[in-house]
Amino acid sequence: MKLFYPAVVVVLLSFACPTAACIVYGGGVVYLNKPNITVNLSVVTENANASANYTLIQNGVAFRSHYNESLAVQITEDKWGWSVGVGVAGEPSPQQQNINYSEAIEAELNWLWAHKVINGTTPEDIKAISGLLSNNPHHYVMWKNGSWTAMQNNCFPDGSCVRCGPAGASLNTTMPPYGLELPERSDDEKIEACLAGLSLLLLIPTCFVLNF
Repeated sequence: MKLFYPAVVVVLLSFACPTAACIVYGGGVVYLNKPNITVNLSVVTENANASANYTLIQNGVAFRSHYNESLAVQITEDKWGWSVGVGVAGEPSPQQQNINYSEAIEAELNWLWAHKVINGTTPEDIKAISGLLSNNPHHYVMWKNGSWTAMQNNCFPDGSCVRCGPAGASLNTTMPPYGLELPERSDDEKIEACLAGLSLLLLIPTCFVLNF
């Protein structure tokens, strides 16, 4: 499923000057642009009901968060790759200060991996992403120069930045009425995928004790 539209999780918002605008990423966004990480939205579209369990949006899908069903999750693709965003549907980020983005993203990425929507992430990846969101408010996360990096939410993945007033991105979507349930990886699949993501033999026993 190749999509070429700008990510819906990025919204154009006006601020103080009527002729100026600012593009901002919300606080619960991660680009899954690390090599070997893949996204397979067909797992969603082939195993769940559109409108009831997820919403098709212009460049991806949206559904209720498995961390908190009152929150929305969007998986979208733009020219910088696939991103996952969590937040309150239709509300700008300044109104979402009570959301623990770190916990929400960690829970959602683990769920998406366990249900085969994303592949190639390791527990270390997800912990690193969660930690960066926890320690860097008003940032999003992407893979850059060989590591997960917190990016200011007024800067694009290519490093170009814009001046911003007190505006923020919103998840511009309509929530489906029901939650999203998908087939889960078997225990053997979880161990196999974990082993494939580890480069140090000393860490292999971790795969057998992880609580996925």
